[in-house]
Amino acid sequence: MGLLTKMHWPTTTLLELLNDAEQSDGDLFDVVHLELNDGRSYLVAVITGDKAEKADGLLDCLRDGCEEV
Repeated sequence: MGLLTKMHWPTTTLLELLNDAEQSDGDLFDVVHLELNDGRSYLVAVITGDKAEKADGLLDCLRDGCEEV
């Protein structure tokens, strides 16, 4: 079970998430797919370590609409 899947959504705060990530001994890679009350989807991800930079680049590319995702 990952860091995010242990959270109690929607009452988890960003501060709780940051504190849990800070207390983790190893690198983290966890994503949770949630839904807003109006039906729109959203993702929350926690990625630490070497994969964080790669994820940042991929997300920047996705946001900017580049073709290399």
